[in-house]
Amino acid sequence: MIKKLFVIVVIFCFLINSLVATGAHINNNELVVSPPNNEEDNITLMLEQLTEEMFLSYVEELVAIAEKYVEARFTGTDGCEEARNFIIQEFSNMGMNVRSYAWTEFGTFFPYNLMEFSSYNVEARLKGTSNSDKFYVISAHYDTVYNTPSADDNSAGVAAVLCAANILSQYTFNHEIRFICWSGEEQGLLGSNAYAYEKYENNDNLIATINLDMIGFTSDEIENDENKVMVYETCSDRLIGTTIDVSENPEYSSYLDLKVIPSEDDSGHKSDQGSFCKYSHDAIFIHEYTWNDEKDTSGDSIDNIDINYATRVARLSMGTIATWALSPVISNSPPDKPHSPNGPDSIKINEVHTFTTSALDSDGDQIYYLFDWGDGSNSKWVGPLNSGEIAHASHIWTIQGEYKIRVKVKDEHGIQSGWSESPKINTLEFVFNEKFNFLQNLIFYLSKNI
Repeated sequence: MIKKLFVIVVIFCFLINSLVATGAHINNNELVVSPPNNEEDNITLMLEQLTEEMFLSYVEELVAIAEKYVEARFTGTDGCEEARNFIIQEFSNMGMNVRSYAWTEFGTFFPYNLMEFSSYNVEARLKGTSNSDKFYVISAHYDTVYNTPSADDNSAGVAAVLCAANILSQYTFNHEIRFICWSGEEQGLLGSNAYAYEKYENNDNLIATINLDMIGFTSDEIENDENKVMVYETCSDRLIGTTIDVSENPEYSSYLDLKVIPSEDDSGHKSDQGSFCKYSHDAIFIHEYTWNDEKDTSGDSIDNIDINYATRVARLSMGTIATWALSPVISNSPPDKPHSPNGPDSIKINEVHTFTTSALDSDGDQIYYLFDWGDGSNSKWVGPLNSGEIAHASHIWTIQGEYKIRVKVKDEHGIQSGWSESPKINTLEFVFNEKFNFLQNLIFYLSKNI
């Protein structure tokens, strides 16, 4: 009897040990799959799960919505609202925390009239397992112009985000990932601008953003374009290295077969990464190699895109953000809040003025400074500089007014300080002379004296 009991105990212990070794655990009666210890194996599993069938199913749903309405999914219309609800439902089915939040911005309409638009962005959050407040964003716009099936612009981009959310939500990551679908892109990047500005003002620890727009077109006339993808690094030359590493990793080659073509010039391809660049957030833009002339037309149909190619581009973007989110959590303190910017008490229109500041980093990291000039612009990141080293930045103001100038710091790991104090109100001198526009000065004078 004792011998039988001993055998049962040994078998039971063996089974428990096997369960633990597989990395599976029971939580709220659900089986949660933990990532394998080897990061490459982990990402390989993710890439394998992103199939053409999954990708195409999302594209078909979004195109079907666009084809129901003359307005397609134009911002603020019934089609746009139906697409929003579809995206919310898909994110919710994945078990993530979903937020749909309103924005109101002025934008362009067909194509020169300026008008006010109101709509919603949709965001799903996959929380990280660490105490890190860093987060990464993968995004695409879900709005369209009128009368287009929108397969390439931008059902394919949204499909890539939904595929990534579907698959990555089955795994755990050190850092938080946010999956976001914007509206208002076609009217001037309105939804993403509202979001990027909010993160800027709140000093949130947004480390990097991937923007996906038009990722599905290839041409028989362009040799090997089905094996190339453009990645624009307009506002970050440090992020693209990860995308290149993912594309060149031999463990992933059978799922990708893509060569990354880096470019710093996205002047002909304005999309939502521009909002993040505007507020000095790091972002990259992933785009098909060959331009699709059918964009924004009735010819932008599923038949006109390459599903195999688009699926591989979606895998590349998912592999990139997964690599970021799996990166180790570094024990690191943020830099100290910098001193208030030091400079002239009054400033003149159309003249260069220089301000200085400094900050300390307790970890001895090199640091970067960002001056906010109070007129809707900033200095971009200045650096790298050593801890305590004085930073200089210059600016030209062009409109009479009062401005609060402030500055913040980030270290080499992307960890940011809070904004500095802005005790000084820097008032532009009011002087009539030939250098200034008379009407501009008159408006300023009346605003101060009536």
